Formats: sequence, structure tokens, C-alpha cells
Amino acid sequence: MHRTQIYFEESMFERIRQRASSLGVSISAYIRDTLKRDLEAYGDENDRKKISQFAGMWKDRDDITVESLREKAWK
Repeated sequence: MHRTQIYFEESMFERIRQRASSLGVSISAYIRDTLKRDLEAYGDENDRKKISQFAGMWKDRDDITVESLREKAWK
């Protein structure tokens, strides 16, 4: 494990302390668990959207042509 120091405003620290106590865990364990859940929900920042997620995104757009895209890109 890596050790670090974090500074909290008194009011926030008191809320953290109370929440950890109500869960029956240490403040450190509560902070680690909370950050772990947040990071898992966020996902790996290196994840890239699959190209298949974008497939068909312009399928109903009749006004999009290669020429119109080029024209807009060079303005």
C-alpha cells in the first residue's frame, strides 16, 4: 500500500468519521472503499469507445455528404 496525507475541512472530516463509524470501519478503510467504488464506476480512463457504438449515428441524416463535411471542415 501507498501512504499519503489528505487534508479535509473539519465539517467534512466529521461526516467522514461518522459514516465510517456507522459502517464499523476505520476512516482509512472507508475512504479507500469509497474511492474504489467511484473509480470502478468511472472505469479506466484509457478505455476507448468502440467504433461500433458510433455505427449508424448519421443514418437518418440526408443532409450529410462527404462534400458538405469537407466544406465545413475548411471554413
